[in-house]
Amino acid sequence: MGAFIHHVPVNGKIFIVFGPHVGISDKGVVGQIERVGQESISTSCGAGIGAYKAIMGKKGDSEAEAYLGTKDFQEEYIIAKLSDRLDALKGQEQSNESITFLTNKMYDLVWEMMRSEINAYTTKDDFWKEVTEVTLLGGIVVNRGHGAGVPGGEDFYQPLMLKSLTKDGESDLYGEVFGDFPALAAPHRAAKYV
Repeated sequence: MGAFIHHVPVNGKIFIVFGPHVGISDKGVVGQIERVGQESISTSCGAGIGAYKAIMGKKGDSEAEAYLGTKDFQEEYIIAKLSDRLDALKGQEQSNESITFLTNKMYDLVWEMMRSEINAYTTKDDFWKEVTEVTLLGGIVVNRGHGAGVPGGEDFYQPLMLKSLTKDGESDLYGEVFGDFPALAAPHRAAKYV
């Protein structure tokens, strides 16, 4: 992030869009998607679903064990960070609801990483001498199928947070821009960047 910040014009503004993605197949299955150029359905987010399977898997479950010890650092990181966040799902079968829960936990994970990075820079003495504002738009990208024989759905972005940070503090812009969506966005809007 340091290199990125040093490319901002003096008195410039930064706008960061972040968050995980999830697929919804043509048949409405959350966590699956038809992809262009592929005949079979695949997982989306593959890393999130892989972590879910590894965490929920039982010894001897070859599909779940395939994700462990892969030397895929992204996958290993997600497994480590999500392992105790998915306790509510233990013993349940995979469903649209469980993958929705997983996706929300993935959002929390990405937000925590983003908050840590932003905090590391905005608390430096000279940061606000070069940058006047940092705007954060956090949400979930919902991918729709575009594969063979599927007409293709529109992808969506579900915003969960919109905040503006300045040297004087932070402002919640979500309600002003998107209106009120308390059931989904309220817990994310309450999160502070520091």
